[in-house]
Amino acid sequence: MRLSKTDKARDALGAAGKSGAVDLRDRQILILADGKRTRAELIAMLGAERVPSIDRLVREGFLASADSAPVIVPIAPASVVAPMPASVPTAKRRSLAAAKMYLIDMLQLQRTPTSAELRLAIQSTSDPVLLLDRLLEALDYLVTSTTPSYGERVSARFAEVVPEDALSRLPTLAA
Repeated sequence: MRLSKTDKARDALGAAGKSGAVDLRDRQILILADGKRTRAELIAMLGAERVPSIDRLVREGFLASADSAPVIVPIAPASVVAPMPASVPTAKRRSLAAAKMYLIDMLQLQRTPTSAELRLAIQSTSDPVLLLDRLLEALDYLVTSTTPSYGERVSARFAEVVPEDALSRLPTLAA
């Protein structure tokens, strides 16, 4: 099922920073729900831990099915949903969306024509495989065009947010 923003979601996105607006994580979901991506694609981009947020946004009327069938999200009784024990460490949030947002921000700080082109290329890509290629190209640009210490910090942070299956491609940038 493809998910798209409702008018309520557009209003909430337009009210960024005002009371009653959605938080940053919900905002990320709403931005990515463009009517072209399926629920499964959003989960793949954002991580499985975001499923409850996606379901809540559907229940609260921020997201709707872009397909003809209505979205039906089952509501689990509170007794079924057990909180995570405090002793279990929370996993770092790794997703292509987080990596994309991080590199877009880093490229925006550079204010060069090349960084603007890379930023636009990243923003206009929805295919996950091509997106990862463009993210790695942008990371390579940032590493080679900035000071070594800055490049190392950007690479380290990128390695923290990119999905684990993409980590094997990162050492190629060291050359």
